Amino acid sequence: MHGDEFSFGTYRNSEVRGAMTMKLHLNEDWQLTWEPLYRQAADYFQVKNKQQNWLMSDLPCDVHMPLIAQGIIAEPLVADQCFSSEWIEDRSWWFKKSFVLSDDQLHADQILLRFESLDVEADIWLNDGHLGHHRSAFYPFACDVKGKVQQGVNQLFVRVTAGLEHYSENDLALIREAKVVYKNEQIRHRGDHRRGMLRKPQYVFGWDWGPRVATCGIMGEVSMEFAHSFQIRDVQVTTTSLDAVSKAAHLQLQLELENLHPFQTLETELKLEVIFQGQQVQIIQKDCCLRSGLNYITIPMEVPDAKLWWPNGMGDQPLYAVRATLQTSTHVVEYPSFSFGIRTLHLNMDKIPESQDERSFAFEINGVSVFSKGGNWIPADAIYARVTDATYEALLSEAKEANFNMLRVWGGGIYERDIFYDKCDEYGILIWHDFMFTCAKYPDHLAWFRDEVEREIDYQTRRLRNHCALALWCGNNENHWGFEEWWNETEAADFYGGAVCYNDIAPRLVQQNCPAIPYWNSSPYGGVHPNGNQSGDTHHWNDCMMHADMEKRITPEEYDKVSAKFVSEYGYIGPCRKPSMAIYHNGQEMDRASKLWQLHTNFFEKDTVLAGINKHYLATEHLEIDDYLLFAGLCQGLMLGYSLEAIRSKLFCSGALFWMYNDCWGEVGWSIIDYYLTRKISYYFVKRALAPVKLILREQDGMIQLTAINETSSSIGEVLEYGLVYYDGSGKQATEVTVELQPFSREVVLQWATPIYNSKEACMYVRALSESSEIMPATLQSEVFRDLILPDPQVKVSNIQAIEPGQIRLTVSSETFAHAVHFGLDETIQLSDEYFDLLPGEKRDITIRHGETALTLDQIVPRGITLTNREGGV
Repeated sequence: MHGDEFSFGTYRNSEVRGAMTMKLHLNEDWQLTWEPLYRQAADYFQVKNKQQNWLMSDLPCDVHMPLIAQGIIAEPLVADQCFSSEWIEDRSWWFKKSFVLSDDQLHADQILLRFESLDVEADIWLNDGHLGHHRSAFYPFACDVKGKVQQGVNQLFVRVTAGLEHYSENDLALIREAKVVYKNEQIRHRGDHRRGMLRKPQYVFGWDWGPRVATCGIMGEVSMEFAHSFQIRDVQVTTTSLDAVSKAAHLQLQLELENLHPFQTLETELKLEVIFQGQQVQIIQKDCCLRSGLNYITIPMEVPDAKLWWPNGMGDQPLYAVRATLQTSTHVVEYPSFSFGIRTLHLNMDKIPESQDERSFAFEINGVSVFSKGGNWIPADAIYARVTDATYEALLSEAKEANFNMLRVWGGGIYERDIFYDKCDEYGILIWHDFMFTCAKYPDHLAWFRDEVEREIDYQTRRLRNHCALALWCGNNENHWGFEEWWNETEAADFYGGAVCYNDIAPRLVQQNCPAIPYWNSSPYGGVHPNGNQSGDTHHWNDCMMHADMEKRITPEEYDKVSAKFVSEYGYIGPCRKPSMAIYHNGQEMDRASKLWQLHTNFFEKDTVLAGINKHYLATEHLEIDDYLLFAGLCQGLMLGYSLEAIRSKLFCSGALFWMYNDCWGEVGWSIIDYYLTRKISYYFVKRALAPVKLILREQDGMIQLTAINETSSSIGEVLEYGLVYYDGSGKQATEVTVELQPFSREVVLQWATPIYNSKEACMYVRALSESSEIMPATLQSEVFRDLILPDPQVKVSNIQAIEPGQIRLTVSSETFAHAVHFGLDETIQLSDEYFDLLPGEKRDITIRHGETALTLDQIVPRGITLTNREGGV
């Protein structure tokens, strides 16, 4: 849609998602320039009349984007080029655009100018009139400009800055001790104590996993919307109950209707339709007499034979559509159709039986307890305005394939674009959603700050409440933990900055706007100690990855000690694949001792990666880059895969979300999908660990324990073989047992005494015997890989067949144990599984999706890993 063309689209004002109305898109052909910071709003006319140095840009636009496009700055996420663009923080940025209005448009009863997102301290002018100052990236700027626009040419003007310049040391007296402020030779400086004053993404000033690239610009669409007489401002739909006998769902729809006339009532007819797969399943028509201004109407509705929405792996994700139309004899307004899923949601925090002070923390969907499994989500780019729909689609489809049923939107990022929430609905990925506060005190003693937070939370809770994927609103990331542990000895220890936001404003607005969605004050939170294990959620850092003892960081069995009821953060670090590293090294040598390597290595890595390699694979510091990337990736996969299984096997625990799923630039870091959307080696370990039907072996008190998980709605009967198998394929000590895995179950189904055996030559195992079973075998090894006595694996491939264009299916097998079976194909080629272990005699079917990439049969060469030289080399 160009310039001054018209379309029908989603109406949003500063409070709520709203009505279908005539919309003028103003997203193209903006001009941009920069001035010193001392050019304030009062200098508007001087900047407006500037003749030179205007750049062209469309929206959304972070100022970095046109500067990169014009060659004025280099791409900040490559090499060390982030440092050369830091001057952007020290400028004011000015946008302008001209557009044309007709006389017919001027006769609308309401003309709403709307900026979806301004990052962050922004002044807006229309036709030389100052419309206001906007100081938040987290809710729109909207203004009724009827009487301020004119027939013919109109001009918009915006001044915006990165925001820090507004705040001095005096402003920080009570909130100075923000976490995540680093200074050293490697990264120069990341983080900023002043960020807590700004309602913008906190990560953009740098984090342990991301560079300092301070965002600034117009980050969403700009539109002018023309309303006549009346409008539908909002439709909220809630599933109130499900009838197990009739299979009907009972819904409640609440509508916000507006009569724009200042003193007359208005007779209208409302029509509500619920549609499934193109067929109307319910319709309600109602006469409505609208008072002047806002009107609220609540309508109950029954949907017969309701198709329920389930999290990924537990069932399907059917989506219904809602259509709402309001009309008079002369005028019709249609609300934009939207999708919703029929499901009930409950957060179970009952006391755990036979426990004095422990409580569950389990989400229940449609009355069924869910083990929440997945990762933490951060913005997909340090310059978040340039994240495309294709990137969202790729990341969320990969999360679905990795068997995620939950993502936690972390509180230092952004409220994501609509496509993120739509795809989570579609893919069955529940959303734990932090409000945007993290690792800092916030100045809620200031009235203006509280007002900004009220507007932000009111807007976002209304905007997102119809999404069936939304499972929890959470007040912040780690700030309650900080009140107890980080800031109790600072000068302002008694100032709990931000507590009003999390303990008053947020719960009040969640209850007001979306009472069916649970609220939780912080993450971690629960019990006497906010990061304790008795109740609520835990960030499991200090016992493992952040422990002072390196051995505890790199020993997966440490996760068998988890006693938390829900683990919402923990992680382990690993590198990208080599092609991704080559991109951000930008032609420079990959040298682990170089400043560039260190810049793109997580601040908390602290030599953990090499220590993990030395423990599990090779006791050497002298590794070729290919060996380093392989073994580091395997170590990250081992730690994440083992830990997720360990936490899933705890019947008192109801969630495991690792840190973190995705990344905002290329680095040796936490994620399993890198910035370039390439799977790390660890991706496959996580996918296997989160399989909906899963067998997990652990040893406890001299007994081998088998935990069986069936997250599906069907009962599964299997004959299992369990016992001891020798790596060289020479034999096994096995027993068979028949088990019945009930729907939606997680339980210990078998125990047997730990046998006496040489653990370097054999391991414990269990596998399903039926050839049609898709349940993967489980093993339990008590030795690190480098100490095992293994033959050279002879992995064979058979039954190669093309199942559809761009896809091949094959079978791999080995007569002896094979570790980390992989194919060495191009990283753009996706496999259903890779870097997996094969038991002697085991066969595994693999699907290779190569798309349009040419793939010949002689390229399909599976191989395992053998350490031919224990002091180095592969």
